[in-house]
Amino acid sequence: MGPTPRVIIMDPDMIRDILFDNKTFPKPKGQPLMKLLVAGLAFEVGDQWAKHRKIMNPAFNPLKLKTMLPAMYLSCLEIVRAWETLMPPKGSCEVDVWPYLANLSADVISRTAFGSSYEEGKRIFDLQKEQVQLISQISLSNYIPGWRFLPTKINKRMKEIDLEIRVILRDLISTREKKLKDGTMKTY
Repeated sequence: MGPTPRVIIMDPDMIRDILFDNKTFPKPKGQPLMKLLVAGLAFEVGDQWAKHRKIMNPAFNPLKLKTMLPAMYLSCLEIVRAWETLMPPKGSCEVDVWPYLANLSADVISRTAFGSSYEEGKRIFDLQKEQVQLISQISLSNYIPGWRFLPTKINKRMKEIDLEIRVILRDLISTREKKLKDGTMKTY
C-alpha cells in the first residue's frame, strides 16, 4: 500500500513454501495493535517461528485430523438440528446461515483444541469480537506511534480484554490437561 510494495499469492504450493521457509520470505511488520488480534505462526520470524512451527506441526498431521472428525461431525449435526427446528412442518423457510457458520467454526475449534463446546468458549469469542471492534475504531483514526500506551478508555478496555482472554484460555488448557491425565477425556 502506498510506497510499500505488496505481493499477493494465491497459489497453495507457493503459500506452503513461504510458510515453511521464513528466512527467504520475511514477514512484514504490522501495527502493534494487531498483536492483540492475531498472533502465531503466520506472524512469527526466526527462532520464534521455528518454535511455533514445531509445536503446531503434530496438530495438523492427517492421522491426527482424522481423529477430530467425530467432534467436527457433532458440531455440524447440532447446526443441522437447529435448522430443522426452524422449518415449518410443511413447506420451507429462509435461514440466515452466517451466524450459524461463524459459530460452527468457533465450536469446532473449541471442541478440537480444548475439548469444550462453543457455549463453554463463547466468552472468548465474544471478547475477540469486541477487541476487533475497538481496534477497528482506532485504525480509522490516524495512527500515532506509542498511542496504545496512553491510558485512554479504549486502550484500557483492550488490555482488560487481552488479559481476560489469556486467563480463560489458561483455565481451559489446565482443565483439559487434568482430564487427559485422569483419563476422562480422549486426546486429539
